[in-house]
Amino acid sequence: MQTLTKNILDIAIAEVNLINEKVRGLNFLEILKINLIEKILPIINGAKLPLEKFNNIEKEINEDRRSLIISINYFSNSSIIRKKIINNDTLFLCFNESSSFDIYQDEKKFINLILYKNTGLSLSKNTAINSKLNKNLLMIEIQNKDDAQILKKLKKL
Repeated sequence: MQTLTKNILDIAIAEVNLINEKVRGLNFLEILKINLIEKILPIINGAKLPLEKFNNIEKEINEDRRSLIISINYFSNSSIIRKKIINNDTLFLCFNESSSFDIYQDEKKFINLILYKNTGLSLSKNTAINSKLNKNLLMIEIQNKDDAQILKKLKKL
Protein backbone atom coordinates (compact mmCIF):
# COMPACT_ATOMS: atom_id res chain seq x y z
CA MET A 1 0.00 0.00 0.00
CA GLN A 2 3.06 2.19 0.11
CA THR A 3 2.66 2.66 -3.65
CA LEU A 4 -0.90 3.94 -3.18
CA THR A 5 0.15 6.60 -0.67
CA LYS A 6 3.16 7.61 -2.76
CA ASN A 7 1.00 7.98 -5.89
CA ILE A 8 -1.58 10.05 -4.02
CA LEU A 9 1.11 12.25 -2.49
CA ASP A 10 2.83 12.78 -5.86
CA ILE A 11 -0.47 13.77 -7.49
CA ALA A 12 -1.29 16.17 -4.64
CA ILE A 13 2.10 17.89 -4.87
CA ALA A 14 1.87 18.16 -8.65
CA GLU A 15 -1.64 19.65 -8.48
CA VAL A 16 -0.58 22.18 -5.83
CA ASN A 17 2.20 23.37 -8.13
CA LEU A 18 -0.18 23.74 -11.09
CA ILE A 19 -2.51 26.19 -9.32
CA ASN A 20 -1.73 29.87 -9.83
CA GLU A 21 0.22 31.20 -6.86
CA LYS A 22 -2.12 34.21 -6.58
CA VAL A 23 -5.01 31.94 -5.61
CA ARG A 24 -5.05 31.71 -1.80
CA GLY A 25 -7.07 30.45 1.16
CA LEU A 26 -10.31 28.53 0.69
CA ASN A 27 -10.38 29.35 -3.04
CA PHE A 28 -7.08 27.52 -3.44
CA LEU A 29 -8.41 24.51 -1.50
CA GLU A 30 -11.63 24.38 -3.54
CA ILE A 31 -9.71 24.32 -6.83
CA LEU A 32 -7.37 21.70 -5.39
CA LYS A 33 -10.35 19.59 -4.27
CA ILE A 34 -11.80 19.37 -7.77
CA ASN A 35 -8.44 18.57 -9.37
CA LEU A 36 -7.50 15.94 -6.79
CA ILE A 37 -10.81 14.07 -6.92
CA GLU A 38 -10.51 13.78 -10.71
CA LYS A 39 -6.93 12.50 -10.55
CA ILE A 40 -7.04 10.30 -7.43
CA LEU A 41 -10.37 8.55 -8.02
CA PRO A 42 -9.05 6.21 -10.77
CA ILE A 43 -6.14 5.15 -8.51
CA ILE A 44 -8.43 4.37 -5.59
CA ASN A 45 -10.93 2.54 -7.79
CA GLY A 46 -8.06 0.33 -8.96
CA ALA A 47 -6.98 -0.54 -5.40
CA LYS A 48 -8.30 -3.55 -3.51
CA LEU A 49 -10.52 -2.26 -0.74
CA PRO A 50 -10.77 -2.76 2.20
CA LEU A 51 -7.04 -2.36 2.69
CA GLU A 52 -5.28 -4.84 4.93
CA LYS A 53 -2.07 -2.92 5.51
CA PHE A 54 -1.86 0.83 5.28
CA ASN A 55 0.71 3.23 6.66
CA ASN A 56 -0.82 6.60 7.47
CA ILE A 57 1.40 9.35 6.16
CA GLU A 58 1.87 13.03 6.92
CA LYS A 59 4.12 15.25 4.83
CA GLU A 60 4.89 18.92 5.22
CA ILE A 61 5.52 20.85 2.02
CA ASN A 62 7.27 24.20 2.28
CA GLU A 63 7.78 26.03 -0.95
CA ASP A 64 8.37 29.69 -1.70
CA ARG A 65 4.70 30.51 -2.15
CA ARG A 66 2.85 27.73 -0.32
CA SER A 67 3.14 25.85 2.92
CA LEU A 68 0.97 22.75 3.35
CA ILE A 69 0.59 19.67 5.49
CA ILE A 70 -0.80 16.66 3.62
CA SER A 71 -2.11 13.71 5.66
CA ILE A 72 -3.32 10.46 4.13
CA ASN A 73 -5.20 8.24 6.59
CA TYR A 74 -7.08 4.98 6.31
CA PHE A 75 -9.61 4.15 9.01
CA SER A 76 -10.07 0.39 9.30
CA ASN A 77 -12.49 1.04 12.20
CA SER A 78 -15.04 3.77 12.77
CA SER A 79 -13.71 6.85 14.50
CA ILE A 80 -15.21 9.90 16.19
CA ILE A 81 -13.40 13.19 16.75
CA ARG A 82 -15.06 15.68 19.10
CA LYS A 83 -14.66 19.45 19.37
CA LYS A 84 -11.58 19.74 17.18
CA ILE A 85 -10.51 23.28 16.37
CA ILE A 86 -9.04 23.61 12.89
CA ASN A 87 -5.80 25.61 13.10
CA ASN A 88 -5.43 26.28 9.36
CA ASP A 89 -7.71 26.40 6.33
CA THR A 90 -8.22 22.68 5.71
CA LEU A 91 -9.49 20.44 2.94
CA PHE A 92 -10.96 17.03 3.81
CA LEU A 93 -11.35 14.49 0.98
CA CYS A 94 -13.22 11.25 1.68
CA PHE A 95 -12.84 8.24 -0.58
CA ASN A 96 -14.48 4.81 -0.51
CA GLU A 97 -16.92 5.59 2.36
CA SER A 98 -18.98 8.47 3.68
CA SER A 99 -18.38 10.55 6.79
CA SER A 100 -20.24 13.17 8.80
CA PHE A 101 -19.06 16.57 10.02
CA ASP A 102 -20.73 18.78 12.61
CA ILE A 103 -19.65 22.38 12.04
CA TYR A 104 -20.24 24.58 15.07
CA GLN A 105 -21.71 28.07 14.69
CA ASP A 106 -21.33 28.74 18.42
CA GLU A 107 -20.98 26.65 21.59
CA LYS A 108 -24.26 24.75 21.12
CA LYS A 109 -25.51 25.31 17.56
CA PHE A 110 -24.03 23.29 14.73
CA ILE A 111 -24.76 22.24 11.16
CA ASN A 112 -24.39 18.59 10.21
CA LEU A 113 -22.90 17.82 6.78
CA ILE A 114 -22.65 14.36 5.31
CA LEU A 115 -19.73 13.83 2.96
CA TYR A 116 -20.56 11.02 0.60
CA LYS A 117 -17.75 8.94 -0.81
CA ASN A 118 -15.45 10.68 -3.30
CA THR A 119 -16.33 14.19 -2.12
CA GLY A 120 -14.59 16.87 -0.11
CA LEU A 121 -15.09 19.78 2.23
CA SER A 122 -13.03 22.94 2.75
CA LEU A 123 -13.20 24.60 6.16
CA SER A 124 -11.72 27.85 7.34
CA LYS A 125 -9.25 28.42 10.13
CA ASN A 126 -10.61 28.39 13.73
CA THR A 127 -13.68 26.30 12.84
CA ALA A 128 -14.83 23.87 15.55
CA ILE A 129 -15.96 20.46 14.29
CA ASN A 130 -17.01 16.98 15.31
CA SER A 131 -16.41 14.25 12.78
CA LYS A 132 -17.77 10.74 12.49
CA LEU A 133 -15.62 8.65 10.16
CA ASN A 134 -16.89 5.33 8.84
CA LYS A 135 -14.79 2.21 8.74
CA ASN A 136 -12.75 1.56 5.57
CA LEU A 137 -12.57 5.31 4.87
CA LEU A 138 -9.57 6.70 3.02
CA MET A 139 -9.25 10.36 3.96
CA ILE A 140 -6.87 12.99 2.69
CA GLU A 141 -6.49 16.10 4.82
CA ILE A 142 -4.64 19.10 3.41
CA GLN A 143 -3.89 22.01 5.72
CA ASN A 144 -3.06 25.29 4.05
CA LYS A 145 -0.81 27.02 6.57
CA ASP A 146 -1.30 30.65 7.54
CA ASP A 147 -0.87 33.05 4.62
CA ALA A 148 0.50 35.73 6.95
CA GLN A 149 3.62 33.64 7.59
CA ILE A 150 4.20 33.22 3.88
CA LEU A 151 3.68 36.92 3.24
CA LYS A 152 6.26 37.77 5.91
CA LYS A 153 8.77 35.53 4.13
CA LEU A 154 8.02 37.20 0.79
CA LYS A 155 8.52 40.69 2.24
CA LYS A 156 11.99 39.69 3.43
CA LEU A 157 12.95 38.62 -0.11
